[in-house]
Amino acid sequence: MRRLANTSLAVVFTLAVGASHVWAQHGTEVGLRGGVSVASASFDPDTFDESNRTGFVGGPFVNFDMGALGFQVAGLYNAKGVDTNVGQLDLKYIEIPAVVKFGIPLAVLKPSVFGGAAVAFRTGCAIDDVACPDAAFKSTDFLAVVGADVAVYLGPVSLWGDARYDIGLSEINDAGDVFGNLKNRNWNLTAGIGVKP
Repeated sequence: MRRLANTSLAVVFTLAVGASHVWAQHGTEVGLRGGVSVASASFDPDTFDESNRTGFVGGPFVNFDMGALGFQVAGLYNAKGVDTNVGQLDLKYIEIPAVVKFGIPLAVLKPSVFGGAAVAFRTGCAIDDVACPDAAFKSTDFLAVVGADVAVYLGPVSLWGDARYDIGLSEINDAGDVFGNLKNRNWNLTAGIGVKP
């Protein structure tokens, strides 16, 4: 009888701890993350030889957790561009991604996959360190976003790792005769910290 009582108490305790972890993962979190953007671009076949460019990506995010489902929006500074045989194209954006997430709570961990869209507003443009003509590139870009993240919950604080791929949906250049069909492509690899407000 005592063994049964101890076993029942252990089961209840385990369920309570598990439930508390799951409950802790529900709600709203605000945070800040930063890392590296590995950018390239898509071109018409045989237009350019391209190689990756790396730069900084980072900014605030808000994560809405509803158990297995979630939603996240962010405001990111994102460095993009491409190295070509014509020159180094350096692009800077303020990007606002919104993604729907699906995750599995595992005690203090929650890995998730996500997909969504982003709009990006160009804040800088240079070719070989010379400012681009205003008419050469569009001021906004529209992207699809796919990726995965993992959150580690430590009470009211959470640690985040995030990997995502931005896929440009529209041409970003107006000088098509020079750059061809140019669309942004880039990986964002970030780490960050979140808190419950």
